[in-house]
Amino acid sequence: MKTKLDESKVPEGLRSLIPFAEEFGISDDGYRFEKIEKAPKERLALLKELCIQKDDELDEWLAGPEANGPTFSEEYIAFSSMRMAADES
Repeated sequence: MKTKLDESKVPEGLRSLIPFAEEFGISDDGYRFEKIEKAPKERLALLKELCIQKDDELDEWLAGPEANGPTFSEEYIAFSSMRMAADES
C-alpha cells in the first residue's frame, strides 16, 4: 500500500515526514489499523514523536485552505491519515 508522494506538494518543513506518510498514510481505517498492528513499536514511537514535534506545522497545513476541499491531494490525504495513525498507535 506504499504510495510515492510528490514532495513539491508538501510544505517544506514537513518533507522529512514523507517516508512516514508513504508508510502509514492509509486512508482506509481497517488497513491503517492492520499496518499499525504489524509495525515495530519503535517505528510507531518515532512516528508519534515526530508528529508531536511537527504538530503546529501539520495543523497549519491540514487545517488550512486545502482543508476546505472539495478535492484533496494525495499528499494531503496521506499526511492526514499518517497523523491518524500516530494518534491511534
